[in-house]
Amino acid sequence: MSLSQAISPQLSAETTVFGHVAPGFENVREEFARNFAERDEQGAALAVTLDGELVVDLWGGPADPTTGRAWDGDTLQLIFSGSKGILATALLVLVDRGAVELDKPVAHYWPQFAAKGKAGITVREVVTFTARMPCVAAPLTQDDLGDPEAMARLLADQEPEADPRAEGILYGPWATGWIIAEVIRRVDGRRLDRFFAEEVAGPLGVDVSFGVSRDQLGRVARTEYGTGFRDQFTGYFTSEDPLTRRIWQNPVPFPEDEDIWNGPGRRHTLVPAANAYGSARGFAKLYGILAQDAARPADEPPVLLSRRLLDEARAPRVSKTDQLIDVPMVYGGGGYRLRTNPRPTVDGDSFGHDGAGGSANQAWPRAAAGVSYVMNRLIALGPDDKRASSLVKAVAGAMADLGVGGGR
Repeated sequence: MSLSQAISPQLSAETTVFGHVAPGFENVREEFARNFAERDEQGAALAVTLDGELVVDLWGGPADPTTGRAWDGDTLQLIFSGSKGILATALLVLVDRGAVELDKPVAHYWPQFAAKGKAGITVREVVTFTARMPCVAAPLTQDDLGDPEAMARLLADQEPEADPRAEGILYGPWATGWIIAEVIRRVDGRRLDRFFAEEVAGPLGVDVSFGVSRDQLGRVARTEYGTGFRDQFTGYFTSEDPLTRRIWQNPVPFPEDEDIWNGPGRRHTLVPAANAYGSARGFAKLYGILAQDAARPADEPPVLLSRRLLDEARAPRVSKTDQLIDVPMVYGGGGYRLRTNPRPTVDGDSFGHDGAGGSANQAWPRAAAGVSYVMNRLIALGPDDKRASSLVKAVAGAMADLGVGGGR
């Protein structure tokens, strides 16, 4: 499928949209431009792969409003909890190789983790947020988050959460990443960032990493809080409830000073559950590969993960409402987040993981497609932010109209 010519700058009165779309995806281009004109977009990119071909490649706005540096097709963006989908992928590489079993206890690979009643907690329970280990109990500072080995030691030395609201699913922003990163380090010998770079990103040519090196700083977008973004967390960040304080105030994931996410403590360190960076092209390529692997016949060799494992990893395993934050969640058996309200279009079987502020990075097996929307202005989730949902709907509609993945 050939790509159309560069997009006309007249699509938005204020923001020029750059890039290309394949024939049939023109409405996606229009919806992307509408985000800038109507939905408070600042800088963003959208990429879609279909059977390994880049059919949507769009970007616009400033990557760094403080300097005027423009977004381009290679701009890197932090995706916050979208990192958990990248973390799950790294873990599943070891599962596919037989080095890790999801239903074995974490302590099988990391003996110290068995302390204080945690001997039976399995790897799968950790990645599906059902392990009763949503947070580090010891008081932390923002600077502590960049030391994953120290965080792992603290988690190994604490008891599982006893609060009855931990029954079922209990989501936390940090702890799952530290536990899984330590399992990977114990099994493989390499830290998560190096393992992912050498076993996934490098061999596949995927522009995604945990943290960024100093020589890549010129490519990184500056993250900023949009109006009302922190307000959605006010109840969590000011609560006197002990469980809420342990999970959402130790430390708060989004402190008042947004510059903490633009400094070396985030960009150059490893925060496994929260600091994956990539271009939209990179995320779309990675999830496109996973979508193709999930759709190929089971007897065909995969590019990254076997069909057998992906069938298990993306099959709904936990479907419950988090009793603390009152958010319905569906997780597959391998740690990917699934749609809570799948539509009967080609995105209905998507898997990946969303990120705070609005990013969406997904694999669509039915269409053998990868979809990535990344942006640098964080907006409150829900009805206040229609940027990602409008783009996902437009992409699904275009594919359905083209007869991709079975249509509507």
